[in-house]
Amino acid sequence: MKNKQWLAAAMAGVMGATLLTGCGGSGSSSAASGATSEDASQGETIEITWMVRSDEPNNYDSVMAAVNEKLKEDLNMTLNMRFIAPGDYDTKMQMAMAGGDEWDLCFTSHWANNYVNAAGKGAYLELTEEMLQENAPNLMATIPEQFWDGIEVNNKVYALMNYQVMYDQPGFMILKDAVEEQNIDINSIDSWEKLDATLGQLAEAYPDKYATRGGDLTAAKFLRDEPISTIMSLPFLAYDPETKKISNTLYFDECQDYFRYAKEWKDKGYTPADAATMQDELTMLSQGQILSRYSRYKPGNDSSLKNTYGNDWLSFPMGKGVVDTNSAQSTLTAVNVNSEHPEEAIQLYDYIFGNQEVSNMLFFGLEGQDYELVNGRVKRNPDGWNFTSPWMIGNQFQAYLMESDEEGIWEKTMQGNEEAELDALFGFVPDRTPIETELATCEAVWTEYKDILNYGLDDYNTVIPQMMEKLKAAGLDTVTAELQSQLDEFLASKA
Repeated sequence: MKNKQWLAAAMAGVMGATLLTGCGGSGSSSAASGATSEDASQGETIEITWMVRSDEPNNYDSVMAAVNEKLKEDLNMTLNMRFIAPGDYDTKMQMAMAGGDEWDLCFTSHWANNYVNAAGKGAYLELTEEMLQENAPNLMATIPEQFWDGIEVNNKVYALMNYQVMYDQPGFMILKDAVEEQNIDINSIDSWEKLDATLGQLAEAYPDKYATRGGDLTAAKFLRDEPISTIMSLPFLAYDPETKKISNTLYFDECQDYFRYAKEWKDKGYTPADAATMQDELTMLSQGQILSRYSRYKPGNDSSLKNTYGNDWLSFPMGKGVVDTNSAQSTLTAVNVNSEHPEEAIQLYDYIFGNQEVSNMLFFGLEGQDYELVNGRVKRNPDGWNFTSPWMIGNQFQAYLMESDEEGIWEKTMQGNEEAELDALFGFVPDRTPIETELATCEAVWTEYKDILNYGLDDYNTVIPQMMEKLKAAGLDTVTAELQSQLDEFLASKA
């Protein structure tokens, strides 16, 4: 946000609240929870409906009953958490926003239920400085102030930030058994040549398995000293920091090693034949049929992979951590512009954000029913509350540690958030309106070609010229000129 004085004031007023409390602590003091039972003693109980992109977990009724008992006691509110299957979420949210359905909060991001588009269409409530100061003290005390610029749309904020790992650092993972059996030094893999040699070693040693998953390695950051900044993650709109101009070709010129190896790995059979359309990736990784793949690197990543796939992986960084606009917009919670209780919705969100006890009910369910605490660590019941995306709600740093989590994971992650560089275009959210038709057509062209390049389905030397010709015909020059004008204005405002 442009004027940060109000933010500093909000933070100063609540700096006494403890962000990370010990596992098993209630975290429900008035400072941490943002409200007290005395505050909630008056008036009719308000129900807040929260739309979440996830399959409904087991034991929904009993967990939500316990959550609502706390919310009723402390806030005189209850929560109707409406889980929507990931495959249906975008469509159902579009219907909910268009049809005026009654809901108060929803998950939104750059990759699902698109935040910028929905905010631009007036579906989300603008969250003013005064509104956040008054109703979200825990949030304002916690989120590093520089991240707020990344979620502005036309200089206004339309969402609450879910706090987790905020930076994007490229990495790679290899099955631990294969690393040990082949004596692979993962810390020495620091070039395309060494990665290619490692995959060749895996392919030779395990001919009945696939050496790697293949696919998008986030080439703008992968094995690069300096990441390539792109507008809206579109590689044909890359930013050249030397000229301060948008380049349609810089990304493709700089990433030729990536495209070349993608084609070679496909031709050598290192990757599955159906890599671009694979439906059973989770099963193949869990069974060790695929020996390696890209993995966003973060503290405790190996433990996270163990929790996801059930087997042991070793991961390692392949570039430096950067906070870009997309990572800031990766997990947000918006307020319905038509909500009958917008302030209360923000208060409920902030209460959960700051309350460790209630947060962990939503993360893991109920102790004794859905999990056990063993030496202070969560051991999940396989038939218990199985919410797989707790990072979609509130403050992930409130979560109890799981059995396989490394000690100090949250402190290390928070340190990474604070130390990561900001992308050169951080906070630049273009206005698509003047070029919506041309831009949508260009995006369709990229969708047509991106898997061909990322999965090595054809020779990039032939594919890229064909794609660029189609992009030009789709109006790329018009798109580039308009966005350059907007970018010039943005950079001037930051000078």
